[in-house]
This record gives sequence, C-alpha cells and structure tokens, in this order.
Amino acid sequence: MGRPRNSSFVTRGGTDESAAVPPEDAPQKSTGVSFVYKEEDSAIDGGSFEGNSATKNGRKNGTGPRRGPSTLFEALKFAISRRRPLESLLGNRTSQLSAPLLGGDEDNHENNHVVRKSEGGDSGSLTFLDLLAIGIGGTIGSGVFVLTGDVQPIAGPSAVLSWILAGLTCLLSAFSYMELSARIPTRGSCYVFCYATLGEFAAVIGGVCLTLEYGISGAGIARSWSGKLSSLVSHQLDIQWGATEELALDPFAAVLQIMVVMLCLCKLDLGKKVINVLTVTKVLLVLFLIAMGAGSAFLSPSDYPNIFKDYDTFFPEGVGGTVKGTSLLFFGFIGFDEVCCMAARAENPSVVMPRAIAGTLIGAALLSAAAQLSLSYLVDFDDGSNLDDDGEGGTNFEDAFDAKGWVVAKYITSVGEVALLPLVVLVSFMPQPELLAAMSEDHLIPSLFHKMDPNGIFRENMYVTGAVLVLITLAIPFEILWDVISLGVLLSFNLTNTSLIMLRCGNGGKMVSSRVVRKWVGALWIYGALGGYLSWHGYCKPMLDGEEITTSLTAVAVASLLITVFSLWRVDVNRQEFDDITTKKDIFMTPFIPYTPGFAILLNFFLMAQFSLTDHYIFGAFILVFVLYYFSYKTFKHLKKRSRPSFRFTIYKED
Repeated sequence: MGRPRNSSFVTRGGTDESAAVPPEDAPQKSTGVSFVYKEEDSAIDGGSFEGNSATKNGRKNGTGPRRGPSTLFEALKFAISRRRPLESLLGNRTSQLSAPLLGGDEDNHENNHVVRKSEGGDSGSLTFLDLLAIGIGGTIGSGVFVLTGDVQPIAGPSAVLSWILAGLTCLLSAFSYMELSARIPTRGSCYVFCYATLGEFAAVIGGVCLTLEYGISGAGIARSWSGKLSSLVSHQLDIQWGATEELALDPFAAVLQIMVVMLCLCKLDLGKKVINVLTVTKVLLVLFLIAMGAGSAFLSPSDYPNIFKDYDTFFPEGVGGTVKGTSLLFFGFIGFDEVCCMAARAENPSVVMPRAIAGTLIGAALLSAAAQLSLSYLVDFDDGSNLDDDGEGGTNFEDAFDAKGWVVAKYITSVGEVALLPLVVLVSFMPQPELLAAMSEDHLIPSLFHKMDPNGIFRENMYVTGAVLVLITLAIPFEILWDVISLGVLLSFNLTNTSLIMLRCGNGGKMVSSRVVRKWVGALWIYGALGGYLSWHGYCKPMLDGEEITTSLTAVAVASLLITVFSLWRVDVNRQEFDDITTKKDIFMTPFIPYTPGFAILLNFFLMAQFSLTDHYIFGAFILVFVLYYFSYKTFKHLKKRSRPSFRFTIYKED
C-alpha cells in the first residue's frame, strides 16, 4: 500500500546501507533527526582492532553502520584488545583543559601549559602543595612509625642505605607515573594508562591492583590504628568472634573508616585542609623523633654508640642485610601512586604532577632515612635492644624512649601516632572513588559510580564504596594480606611502565599498528619475570642465607636477563616516533626510553619474587575473581545485545 507523495515517511530496514538511503531521483530534505542503534562495544572504539578494523567488522572503506562481533568469542576478544584513543579519553574526561596534552601548537596556547578549573562547581582543586601533602601524608606514616623498627634487626644501622636504595628503586617506576600523569591527567591512574595503551583487559587488572593499594590497604591501616589505640589505653578494643586471635570484630576501626567517608563526602576544600594540617603535624612529629635520637647523639656523642665506627658496626648483617632491608622498605614509598589518581582535580597538572610525585619520593626518603638513623642511635644492635618483648625482630620509637626512661617523649610519640595515622586511611580512601568513577565511565561497573553532584563529589559512589570498606574493616583480618597488597602494587607499577613504553614507542595512544613492539614487550614481560624470579631463588636468596647456589637456575636466570635486555633493544630499534609526543617540551619526559621503564619492570619482578608462594596464590585468586566477573559481565552484555534487533531508523521529509 503506497504513501501520499507529499507527506512524511519513515523507512525501516536492516543493516543494509541502501535501506536507509532514499532514492536519488526523489529529492528530499532531512529533518536532521536520525536514530541509529549501535552496539556499545563497536560504537565506543571501532578501531581497536589493529590492521583493517573496518573489514573485520564487516564494513567497507569505513562506511556504513558498524557491525558488532557475531560470536561470544569474538566479543570477548574484541573487548580484551579494545583501546580508547587518548584524544577521545581526554575529551570525555578533561573537557576543561585549555591545551592538548599530547602535543599542540605553541602559537595557539600560551606556553602550551595545561590549566584546569575545578571539576565540580565549588569543590575546589588541588595545588602542588596539596598534592605533596597527600603524597607525604600517605607515605611517611607506615614508613617511619612501623618499617623503621621492622628493618632495624635485619640491616642494623645500614638500614639508612636501605631507605635510599628503596627510594631509588621506586624512582625508576615513578618516572613513568610522572610523565603519564602529566600527559593523561585523569582519574584512574594505572587503570586509564593501561586502557589507552594496552587494552581493556590489562586496564581491569590494573584497576584490581589499585583497589588493593587504595581501599583494601586503607581498611588494613584502620585496623592497625585500632591496635595502637588499644595499646595506648591498655584495653582490648576488638571483639573476638573466632577460634583464633586474628578473627575479631574491630568496631573502632570501622568507626574510623566511617569518619573518613563522611569527610570525603564534604567539599574538597575541607578535605584538603584537613590533609594539609595533619601532614604538617606528622612532619613535625617525625622531626621530633629525629631530634631525640640523632640530635641527642650529635650533642652528646659519648652517651651514644658510634654506628660509623667500622664496617661490622654499620653492616652487622653484611651487605645482604642491607639488600633484604631494601625489599622490606619498598612498601614505605607507595603513597606517590595515590597522588596520580587525584590528577583529575589538580591545577595545571602537566606541571604540578611530576613535581608532586618527585617531591613525595624525595621527601619521604629523606625523612625516613633520617628517622632510621635516629633509631639506630637509640637502639644498640649488639646488646639485643633491637628486639621486641617477645625476643623477636622489631622495635619502635616508643619502646626505645621507654628503655631510656624518656616518658614524655614516649607519650608524645604514642599519642601522635594514634592522632595522625588516620591521615593514611583518609589518603588511601580518597583515590578509590576516583578509580571506580573512571571504570564506571567505561561501562565496566554501574553508571551510578560516576554520577557527580554539583560540588564535584561522587556521592553514590562513596556511599557504596564506603559501606563495603567499613564491612571489610570491621571483620577481615589483615595479617596475611599486606604482602598480597605489595604484590598488587608491584604489578601495577609494571603495567604503568609498560604503558609508557607503548605510548612512546608503540602506538602513541592512537589507533595504529604496533605489532612488532607489542611482540617484544611481551618478551620483555616473559623473560623479565623469569630473570627476576630465578635470579632471586637461584642465586641471591641462597647467597644471602649462606646456602648453596643453584647453578641451573642461575644459568637460566642469566640467559633470561640477556634476552630481556635484547628485547628492550628491539623495542628501541622498532619504535615509532610521534611528533605530538616528542615535540611536547613542557611535558616531563622520562629519560632513556625504553630502558628506564624496562629495567624498572625487571627490578619489580625481582622484588615480587621475594614474597612467599602462599602470597602469590592468594593474589592470583584475588585477580581470578575479578577476571571471572569481567568475562561474565562481557558475556551478559553480548547476550543481551544479541537478543535485540539492530536496525537503523531515519526520518526524512519530502519537499
């Protein structure tokens, strides 16, 4: 049945392009209204397949409607390899940037700096000092108050060098964070870096690692704070609910977590003021500890041991003890990564982010090393005072002051730790909603996680995240989780280093082919892991423990290390140059690409090898749970789309 010629009509057809186009002999004037159903996966990033992606999606010459994957296997393969171009990513999440980050014309943008207004109304923004306070405030707490005592019986006075070496180790990875957070100043840190350069699946793994580092570790620190409060008041505050001592409900830790969530629900101006005040107070407390130990030894050297007297005094456990101490102290520097996740709220991020990360590392290393030196004067390694009450390794400033009869100093230290340790919980929680918001924007978790109120706060996000973390803080023991968290941090470091290699040498954050570089980066991971793990278990660990070196493992380790170096060289030879990256003079650029991040990857694998097999099993199980969620989520989306028809609707109006 025909339609009147002078009336509006609607054509409906399948995915055939001709069905949606009116005949050429019937001049028509479009109303400008077009409704097109597109599958989300293909609509977001149709070019994520390398090579001729248009052909793979059933399109010719890049025209016509997009066709989604026809099978579940293709859908999963598509999702795993999908990358989001940096131009699209930055445009969606940093709309208030005044200049492009990957490059740009200096004539069009004064000094080509990136300037940002606050994201959410009057929520405020973060300056360099604010970011530095977040980094140092989240770093020196566990480092000075806990790790200085733990490393003392392992390395003795040489633990001062262990702090410096641990800082330099983290600096290799920090270079990647400096450049990527300046080029991609969005919420999400490692997660977003991976999404732009490695693909969605790698980004999900990065998000899991960051959740361990941010939210989960913050819950553990809240329970540690409750333990210190219990010691201060000399009263047991937790409630036993299991057969072992570790199985206990910790209501005071849960209350602290609730207070942290409530503070984050306020405007950013209030939160950053609290952080700045607590960080300054914490630095003053650390300076007090340094003055009481190292300062007193300088004024009255006859009353304190000369820790620099000879080699055996400074290295009581040899160089091996210093190396062991370095691997332990690495955890004392992970706060700089939390700074990166706040880049979306930073003022002029291309300038302040590298400075804030570098300042965090340098400040934490100097303060922690000085505090370690102070403790070395207060605790004599030779007379056994470096041991705790149970005769096991470990001491702290409170015990050292108590042994010397300095009651006031002990009281100041105990009260100061209890008052200031909540800052670490606050700084650990703040990046978690930012990370979940980035994942929500990429449709990996529900959309409520990226809904922002007029004050720039992810309110629903914080309600849900806070409730989960309060329950974890209340009931989950953390004695076995700290090493698992460290494994997650090291893996996130390696993902970020790899992202920088791909950005500078592989795909440049664009939809271009980089198969050769990807192949050698894969070899870098395989042989870097083999070299790191086997060199520790076959050579370094037996040597430090005074046992026999395993020749076969050492030989394989050496061969793997050589292949790792060769892989880096092949990446360098086959690197692609991107003018909009290499000519960007105002952005911090990591030196010696790809060797600096490449050696950082190798060193991180070496540190990962020092954790127990049980820690690896638990970490692997944690990753597996989220991977299964990811594949289930993608399967559900694919089946849901297959159940709906894919039609193109276009409304035309005749002249």
